[in-house]
Amino acid sequence: MNKAIVTFFGKKVGQHGMPTPYHSYFVLSFGWDTEETGVASVIALSPDAPAPNPPHKLTRSGGKQRAFEKMLGVLRNLPENKDLMEKIEIDKECGEQNEIASLPG
Repeated sequence: MNKAIVTFFGKKVGQHGMPTPYHSYFVLSFGWDTEETGVASVIALSPDAPAPNPPHKLTRSGGKQRAFEKMLGVLRNLPENKDLMEKIEIDKECGEQNEIASLPG
């Protein structure tokens, strides 16, 4: 699983000390039904951040990493994010874990 906070921001500083504009996202990607497929999902964390529609990206090859990269491309190409600076913080502590199946109750 890949987890990251992706932020696009301008050079100006607003009245509260935050860059403007400021668009922050949580991106999560994971393997799907085979090792080669992957899904990435995104949630906007800042109120003015434009959200992609649909908020998911499925890849048939390259797995979760390719899905993650494709979603980054989607975010970078949103008109409101173009020409903004970018920061990506990947969760380095997110290690691989075995899948946990949910059992019928």
